[in-house]
Amino acid sequence: MENIDELKRSTSGLPKYRLSNANVFVSPGGYHFIDHLDPQQAISPQIDGSRLTNEEIVYIEKSLQSNPERLENQVNTVKKHTLVKNKKVLDIGCGGGLFLSKLNQDGAVTTGIELSDTRAHYAKTKHGLDIVKRPIEADYWQEYHGSFDIVTLWDVIEHVNFPFSTLQSAANMLKSGGILLIDTPCRDGFYHRMGEFTYWLSRGRYPTFLNTMYSSHMFGHKQILSLSEMREMLEAVGLELMELRKFHELSFPYNFYLKKMFKSDLIVKLILPVVHVILTLFPIRNKMLAVGRKK
Repeated sequence: MENIDELKRSTSGLPKYRLSNANVFVSPGGYHFIDHLDPQQAISPQIDGSRLTNEEIVYIEKSLQSNPERLENQVNTVKKHTLVKNKKVLDIGCGGGLFLSKLNQDGAVTTGIELSDTRAHYAKTKHGLDIVKRPIEADYWQEYHGSFDIVTLWDVIEHVNFPFSTLQSAANMLKSGGILLIDTPCRDGFYHRMGEFTYWLSRGRYPTFLNTMYSSHMFGHKQILSLSEMREMLEAVGLELMELRKFHELSFPYNFYLKKMFKSDLIVKLILPVVHVILTLFPIRNKMLAVGRKK
């Protein structure tokens, strides 16, 4: 297994894909990543809720948490692998806190990690959750090692600077027999492969799906993992693989992705009904679910 985190710290050579929001590099072993790291050392642990505007609340409720089926799948996946009542749960990158609020209703004892001030403040005030604004890799969490029955990273691992370090830190939080659950976009899926094909076919002019999958913006997508890379990393951090599979899910409404791809409201308006019908009839397995148990 390549040292993924070291590769990202010492990026050299030319990118394989030059996209609108990022340059994507590919290691000799096939690992895909961008040459951008978020300045986490500049993030204050204090939650500043002063910028939680009505507009931001609408975004959290109507976009970030707009897919009730996604939430239901997350809760049901946890319950498939373990009981929830009285279990200690840590959700890394908890967003607006809706997932944790659902587990609270089922009797779980929950904690969320969220680095966005507005989302952290929303989760605390809307759902009354225990939210910590410190990265899981921070020294703060060392005293909590071995404290949690369940740790989740829903659509998080693609956003972090160093995915192996994040997974190791997350695994450290688990009790013996505890479970770690991850979902993330999958590089083995149709969207990434089609994006690579259109990029090659057009000599870089039309990356299509790749433009929606990578971004050098703050907390943007920094890497898209394959199934084999996920398996290797989970095993390397000492977890027994319980489940690993591809599935279909979109985190945002269809028009969000189409606007990123085509940059035209008119084109989006014309093709949106067709895309909706096609993906309803033929769901494309674009993401992966991984579940590991602490030995």
